Amino acid sequence: MILVTGSTGNVGSQLIPALREAGERVRALVHDESKGQPLRDIGAEVVVGDMESPETLGKAVAGVDKVYLITSGGQTGATQARSLIEAVKSVGRLPIVRQTGFGSSKSRIIQQHEEIEKLLEASGLPYTLIKPTFFMQNMMMAAQTVASDGMVYMPFKNGRLGMIDVRDVVDVAFKVLTSAGHDGKTYVLTGPASISLHDVADGLTKALGKQVTYVDVPPEAAREAIVGMGIPEWDADGYLELFEGYSEGFADMTAPHVEQLTGHPARSFETFARDFAQAFGGSA
Repeated sequence: MILVTGSTGNVGSQLIPALREAGERVRALVHDESKGQPLRDIGAEVVVGDMESPETLGKAVAGVDKVYLITSGGQTGATQARSLIEAVKSVGRLPIVRQTGFGSSKSRIIQQHEEIEKLLEASGLPYTLIKPTFFMQNMMMAAQTVASDGMVYMPFKNGRLGMIDVRDVVDVAFKVLTSAGHDGKTYVLTGPASISLHDVADGLTKALGKQVTYVDVPPEAAREAIVGMGIPEWDADGYLELFEGYSEGFADMTAPHVEQLTGHPARSFETFARDFAQAFGGSA
């Protein structure tokens, strides 16, 4: 039985179906009962709980063999992880696969991730770290402006980074959860090339058949836009700190772990742009 937290997010919502299709028993932890039915429909067991309320986690960890740990990127991420880790310790020495993030420590979001890594190290539990860079799917934040006027507005300057397709994160998570030999390992996940936002615009230009241009924007304008999407101010500041690190070349690199673990090359941004062209205003 594999417990997946963050079960309705970018990775969890794809990982659970993949595990179920392979015949794995999966328990999904959800915060909101209303989000559980689609997971039940594919055969997952659903438990309602809150990682900020330790007393709700006993049922989630009972009878579990492995845990895929995703926390929110917000300021309570370490609190959530601490509660889940303590719940796991109460039922045995179960392995935890932790999905964290690869970014500069100047970001408060990465600081939360680093605190969680320290908690895992101190726990005595076997654990594996999966550290993806910036998700290609995060470019969906620019989908509206790409569709309307062919523009990508983001505060990345001319920084380059090995951004990763979420589908590759799912494939790696699936492999780590369903095979042995990963305890104590850290896997940094990148795409096949380190690219700039100008390269992102070029990839969208090819996929959409229209000119797309990247425009670097001041951090203040980006913050206003992010908060305008309903994202809390703490999180918005954390994202901007993360973007600053990327713009300075923190993740200007590639890693081989996607291909080593899955047997297929990491997906390129061109592949992502073609596959999701419709979201950016392309034809079906």
